[in-house]
Amino acid sequence: MHSSENQARSGPSFSSIPFRDPKAARVGYERIAPRLSPALARMVCSLLAESPDPDSSLLLLERLVNETSPETVRLMETHPFLAHYAIAVFGHSWYLGETLIRNPDLLHAFQRERRLDRSHSHEEFSEGLARFRSRSLERDASLILARFKRREYVRIMLRDLLRIAPLAESTAEISALSDVLLQDALREAASLVEKRHGTAQHLDGSGRAVNTAFSVLSLGKLGGNELNYSSDIDVMFLFGDGAEPESASISNREYFVRLAQQVTEILSRPTAEGVVFRIDLRLRPQGNEGELAVNLSRALDYYSQIAHDWERQALIKVRHSAGDEKLAREFIRRVQPQVYSDKINFAAIKTALVTREKIDRKRRRQAAATKDDTIDVKIDRGGIRDIEFLVQCLQRVYGGAEPWLRSGGTLFSLQKLHDKRHISGHDFHELNSAYTFLRHLEHRLQLRQGQQLHRLPSSPHDLEILQRSMAGLIPEYGLTDLVAVVRNRMQAVSEIYQRVIFQQQARESPAPVSDEFSLRSRTEAFSADNSHQQILERLSEDAPQLARALRSTGQGSTVRRNTLRFLSAAFAASEKYAAVIGAQSSIADSLWLFDTSEYLTEILVRHPEEAATLAQIRALPPPPTGASLFTLMDEEQFAGRDAVFAYIANSTASHQEKIALLRRQFRHLAFASGARDLLELRPIYSALAETSSAAEESINAAFGIAGAPSGLAILALGRLGTREFDLLSDADLLFVGDESCDRQALTRAAEEIMQALAAYTQEGLVFPVDARLRPHGGEGELVVTPKQLEQYFSAEAQPWEALMYTKLRFLCGDAALGRRAASATDVLFRRLADHEGFSEAVRQMRKKLEDASAPAKSIRTSPGALYDADFISSFLLIKHNMRAKLGTLRDRLWRCAASGALDKKDAAVLDHAGELCRTVEHALRLVIGRNSRWLPAAEHPRQSIEKVTAQILKREFPNGLEHELLATFATVRAIYDRVIL
Repeated sequence: MHSSENQARSGPSFSSIPFRDPKAARVGYERIAPRLSPALARMVCSLLAESPDPDSSLLLLERLVNETSPETVRLMETHPFLAHYAIAVFGHSWYLGETLIRNPDLLHAFQRERRLDRSHSHEEFSEGLARFRSRSLERDASLILARFKRREYVRIMLRDLLRIAPLAESTAEISALSDVLLQDALREAASLVEKRHGTAQHLDGSGRAVNTAFSVLSLGKLGGNELNYSSDIDVMFLFGDGAEPESASISNREYFVRLAQQVTEILSRPTAEGVVFRIDLRLRPQGNEGELAVNLSRALDYYSQIAHDWERQALIKVRHSAGDEKLAREFIRRVQPQVYSDKINFAAIKTALVTREKIDRKRRRQAAATKDDTIDVKIDRGGIRDIEFLVQCLQRVYGGAEPWLRSGGTLFSLQKLHDKRHISGHDFHELNSAYTFLRHLEHRLQLRQGQQLHRLPSSPHDLEILQRSMAGLIPEYGLTDLVAVVRNRMQAVSEIYQRVIFQQQARESPAPVSDEFSLRSRTEAFSADNSHQQILERLSEDAPQLARALRSTGQGSTVRRNTLRFLSAAFAASEKYAAVIGAQSSIADSLWLFDTSEYLTEILVRHPEEAATLAQIRALPPPPTGASLFTLMDEEQFAGRDAVFAYIANSTASHQEKIALLRRQFRHLAFASGARDLLELRPIYSALAETSSAAEESINAAFGIAGAPSGLAILALGRLGTREFDLLSDADLLFVGDESCDRQALTRAAEEIMQALAAYTQEGLVFPVDARLRPHGGEGELVVTPKQLEQYFSAEAQPWEALMYTKLRFLCGDAALGRRAASATDVLFRRLADHEGFSEAVRQMRKKLEDASAPAKSIRTSPGALYDADFISSFLLIKHNMRAKLGTLRDRLWRCAASGALDKKDAAVLDHAGELCRTVEHALRLVIGRNSRWLPAAEHPRQSIEKVTAQILKREFPNGLEHELLATFATVRAIYDRVIL
């Protein structure tokens, strides 16, 4: 071997790598070096130097090289980023490193499928488990589930370590995976119990035997969708009411206890891969003394009459995880009054505080007995448990009057409390930052050996490894003394906890100083039934027209309930109440909005001053119709159409003021647009054009906040690219930079723009930004050049990306650069237009989208749904080399028809279907206030959606809206099968 090659293999920096045993490391490295190329050997040295535990990394890498096929090494030679992935896993987790060695096919999957660029949904985990089970020769259900879990943990951990996924996304993904494992264990257990005892049944009201429902409810971290890598899972087994038939071999109580036992046994049985989960059933009614499964009536009676207050507080995080969802929803709905009430205040949750103090005393006694003074980041003062408990207490105090605060996840709930001003800005940022830090630290502790650890290590060496694993996680984690940082964080939390919990008194306490936080409901003066009468009496004097309209609504109706919530919020500040008085006529005429739209109601409750907008709706300038075709580049499109956005882009105000104003203005425009949609019942494309304009103006303003950097262009894809951006949509953006400019500076500017739009603050956020549609997805550079685009399009881009890039549209920045980026797509379209496999690739991608949501119905992805029409238009635009590809779905379809590529009758059918689907989607968001795949099961919102859709489209649905959608899907799918052959 040549000396230069020797040096390359050993690496000049090897001696500087912080090995615990440098001599043993050198020997190990020299054993594997001959099997690596010089380039990979140098890279391994660099990666080991960055690894938190280089000794473990090298040992596990040696095993990977020796115990797997030569193909694994060749794969890392060809794709060096896979070596980075492997050493990242080895350096942070010995037990998942073992998993990677036993499953080297994971590296092939990472290379082939680019599986790290996004989180997986519940449906994707379910499909993945089904495929994994079908390929496995194992028949032990516990082993299959445990193995699948560990394989998926490798991918989830890598997204975490490589900073692709934030904390909330990682814990949500672990929770979704856990739900799927629970569901599969329940399926297996139910099969075993049914073979022995048949199906559990009960007698309904008419004496007929019907199947009895069974549900698995999750609580704790799983219930809050914030599970750790090594958490216990807290579950409750629930079954339906009703007496079993006389012919039943055993009682339903015994049947479901056996089923619960079987589920628990499958999940907690030791296997070669460990247990699937440690199951904690202590949160069930009566804890360890209670029966393993309990029926609905008994559970409700327990929580209304017997349960301790801390048990009710634990139900803040209860949700359905497996089994019958309808039964779970009924329990959650009926138990809510025991968890939240207008009358709950600080005094009412003192029993929970007493329980918390008992935990503290027990912890201190144990620490004294064992003489262990290391920090427990979970249960020590100022730790994770304190933050979670504080948030839950605040939710109970305010959640009775403000249902919007009733959510399970700690970070999300913390944001809501801050948004409602129940937590000050300083306390919010301190608690949010500390919780994120401590949960990351908890994850790093548990990943080492796959154990449920919360205590910092006592060994200096282990502490150093932990510190290295945390350093650089996010910019502020530049740690030099981990223990000191943890102590300071927890001390800050403890001070907030002491001040908010222990220094606040019950209602009779004196009012706090104005800048202090108060643990008393802000609507306390109006918290009882008498408060509603007081509101009406006050309105009778100040706003008689509104008072009369409110009195005419039914007692207990949704209109009355939501209107009183809105008015209670308005009473909190004189300027908000003045806005209500000034707009009383418009509010009185629009009370039905409180019955129809949860989206508009929540904005009005949180921001009562928006009531004035209702009076201004008809004075607003008419929005664009969205009916005409438009060109790709319109350099004058941002000519200051909105004065507030123009001010934001060019103002000398502070950065914080600009960000707050940006959020308020977009929220105002979104509210005005949604209100106009319901008051004027305008066509869907007009509504979407207005929302798209507001989004474009926001992006242009954010571009100005970032300093309007030269050499940067922002282009839109997806719904914003076609000007069909809806309420609650994400913005798909592509950042393009000039080759001659400083790429790092442009990347920082792009990140600042995304932060301005998508970061959550006290004023909320503008909208989420998704930049993963760029070349190479989340692994690619955030800012790309036109030349990089052209190179990617000429060789690597997939057919589905070609469909996506037909929607590429310039928004703001350097227009000439934007034109160059758009022109780069020509090479992609030309490459695929005559490609023999183009249509088959399109069909495969469409099928993949269908399968991802099946068997549930979806307005977008079901066969014949919206994506069919969208795929047809994009496919034909490329296949027939039509130059102008932009516009709404309607524009694109009729452009295809005008060129002869699409039959005009088919275009009319697809246009009609697209308009129906877009209208239903929009109505869903207005009515239920979230982005949902399908019509809700609840009768009231379902009827409201059907009514709004019918009014906008000016047509009726004799057989119901769902029947109309499914019939339309069947017609569209027939056209799809004819066109894309």
